[in-house]
Amino acid sequence: MDKKMLSGFMASICLALGLGLSPFSYAEETPASTPTVSIETHSSVARDAKENKASAEGKVNLNTATVDELMGLKGIGKAKAQAIIDYREQLGRFTSIDELEKVFGIGMKLVDQNRDFIVIN
Repeated sequence: MDKKMLSGFMASICLALGLGLSPFSYAEETPASTPTVSIETHSSVARDAKENKASAEGKVNLNTATVDELMGLKGIGKAKAQAIIDYREQLGRFTSIDELEKVFGIGMKLVDQNRDFIVIN
């Protein structure tokens, strides 16, 4: 290979690399944005209304609360909320807030933290 040919070869490699690393090679084609539509079903509207009612009152009824409503209490996750519902289904309605201590995983401290947010109806 002579110098002229080698020089041309090197120039073409540099040009190819230079174009490959240019900012234009990284520009992504952005798709036209598509409008989105949100459709609420009756059940989601009813659920939102129920959650808003519970939030407005600030109290959770231990005898009627769902898992999601119970999870709104301090220190109550999905497992403890389900344990409360299981206790209620097996042994009947709660008769006092203190009875909540009998649920597996719930102690007096947790009951006291939530006492102002719980009702028994």
